[in-house]
Amino acid sequence: MEPILRAHRLRKHYGTGTGLVRAVDDVDLDVAPGEALGVVGPSGCGKSTLLHLLGMLDRPDGGQIWLGGERVDRLSETAAARLRRRAVGFVFQAFHLVDELTARENVELPALLAGASPRAARRRAAALLDRVGLADRAAHLPAQLSGGQRQRVAVARALVNDPGLLLADEPTGNLDTAATGEVLRLFDELRAEGRTLVIVTHDSRIAAAADRLITMRDGVFVDQTVLGRTGHGTGLGAISGLV
Repeated sequence: MEPILRAHRLRKHYGTGTGLVRAVDDVDLDVAPGEALGVVGPSGCGKSTLLHLLGMLDRPDGGQIWLGGERVDRLSETAAARLRRRAVGFVFQAFHLVDELTARENVELPALLAGASPRAARRRAAALLDRVGLADRAAHLPAQLSGGQRQRVAVARALVNDPGLLLADEPTGNLDTAATGEVLRLFDELRAEGRTLVIVTHDSRIAAAADRLITMRDGVFVDQTVLGRTGHGTGLGAISGLV
């Protein structure tokens, strides 16, 4: 099966000389369609940098990235933004909701930017807010929502354009235990649907929503564990730096 996401010798370094930081250091990675992949490791190990590279939010210093069979690391900023809007959904630790917009308007926004009609965007937003259990909070501003509720709005927003790939960066980092459980249950539902997920976190509980778990340290992958459904996580490509 052709990977939906592939990285080959991916590299991102910062600084020079004795101050050189190898945030991502010649990483190879294949992610199969429908796979839920968790990348764990301590703060500063390169997880978020890796995710930003895979999602075309940052450019690598070296290596190659393919999304859906298309090489994307050489795309122009405009082309990358267009592809992100259509094919990739993002969930961030800090939610990144627009404070002045209601929950429904936050979810609608990416659909409108992608060219959906206001009616279609509203219908899709309403369905997704109902899906994440927040239909009764659609008219609330982010400041009127709890952390867990804001993160569920962020998940709904990430799904509004029906992307083939969902990338989550420390999605439970700002949540208490109860809210973390809510978000992890939602990710597990998406996993069961066959959505492709890449979730980076320092929280080992993310394993509950993953088929495969990779441990990252100092810019490289050092271990992986197959956790979930038969057919995912094995034979999906080389992982550089495993020891």
